[in-house]
Amino acid sequence: MERKLSVYLPACSSAARSAMVRAMSTVYSPFVSELKEKMEFEGAFLVKVIQLHMDKNGRPYLNLILMDRTGEVEARAWDGAAKLAEEVKTQDIIKVAGKINMYQGRRQIVVEAAAKVPAGGAPLDRFVPSTVYDVNRLHADMVALFSTLEDPFYKELALIVLNDEETKPKIMRAPAAKTVHHAYAGGLLEHSLSVCRVLDMLAGHYRRYYGQAVSRDLLLIGGLFHDIGKIYELAFERGTEYTMEGQLIGHHVLGCELVDRIAARIPNFPAENKLHVKHMILAHHGKLEYGSPKLPHTLEALLVHMVDDMDSKVNTILGFVGADAQTGPWTVTNRLFERPFLKPKVKPEFLGKSPGVEG
Repeated sequence: MERKLSVYLPACSSAARSAMVRAMSTVYSPFVSELKEKMEFEGAFLVKVIQLHMDKNGRPYLNLILMDRTGEVEARAWDGAAKLAEEVKTQDIIKVAGKINMYQGRRQIVVEAAAKVPAGGAPLDRFVPSTVYDVNRLHADMVALFSTLEDPFYKELALIVLNDEETKPKIMRAPAAKTVHHAYAGGLLEHSLSVCRVLDMLAGHYRRYYGQAVSRDLLLIGGLFHDIGKIYELAFERGTEYTMEGQLIGHHVLGCELVDRIAARIPNFPAENKLHVKHMILAHHGKLEYGSPKLPHTLEALLVHMVDDMDSKVNTILGFVGADAQTGPWTVTNRLFERPFLKPKVKPEFLGKSPGVEG
C-alpha cells in the first residue's frame, strides 16, 4: 500500500496536514471489528489512550488504544512519536495508516503514519460505541416497571428521576463505566434495566418461599439507583472520562446527593425510605476493598450487590470472548479475571429493541 501521502510530518503546516487527511479519506476506512491479521489499511479512530514510553534503547514510542463504535484495538507508533504525542490527546480523532499484527493473541496496529483529524472532520457516531438496543424502548420499559411499585414514595422517587428534564437525557446517554462493563453510550440504562429485571424475578421467587420478607420495591429501587451517580461521575459526549466531581467525590456520594435532591421535592418523603435507598447505593460494591463505603446491612442491599456484580461480569466476559481473535476453543488470558475462557459454541444474539422484548 502506498504511504507517501500519509507520512506524519509534525513540522508541516496545518494545510499540509489537512491535505493528508483528505488524501487518506479517499480510502475505505475499516471499522475495528473488520481489522484482520496482516491487513494493511488506512482508517480513522477515536483515541481512548495515548501514552509516550521509551524502549530499552531509549527510543520513544507511543502506546495507544484506538476505538470506534465496534470496539477497541491496541496500537504502537515509533516514527515521530514524541511530536505526535504533543499534538494528539485522548478523545481526539486520528487517521492512521498501518498494518495489523498479532501480539500475545491480540490484534495490534503497527502505525506507519498518523494525522489528527480537524474538529468536525468526521461524524462522532462512527467512533462512540453504543448499546445495540433502542434506548427509547429501554427507557419506556424502565418507566413501565417502576409504575408497578406499591410504595407511593418509592414510585414517585423513581419516576421523577427517570423523567426529569435534567436527569432523563443523561440516563439515556450515559455508559455504566469508563471501561470493563457496559462501557458504551446507553450502557447505564441497559445495565440498570437488566439488573432490575433479575431482581424482579428474585423478588417473585422468594415471595413464594418467604412471603413479604424480601421487599420487591426496595430491590427495584436499588437496581435503578445503585449506579445513578454515574450520570455525574462520567463525561460521555466523546469517549468517556471522569468529571471533576467523579474524580473527587465518586458515584456513590453523587448518587446519594441526587436522592436527597429528588426526595426534597416529594412532600412528606419518609426519612427511613431515603435511608434505605442511600444505603443500597453506598453498599452496592459489596466489600470495602472493592470501593464500597459500606457493607450491605440489609438483605435487599446484599441482593442488589450480587446481581449488579453478576450482570457486569456477564457483559464483560461475553464482550471479551466476542472480541477475542485467538484461534481454537480458548481465548487468551483475560487480565481482569486472570484466566482464559472457553468460547461458547453459540454466539450472543441481540434480539428486539429491548432485551427479552420482541419487535
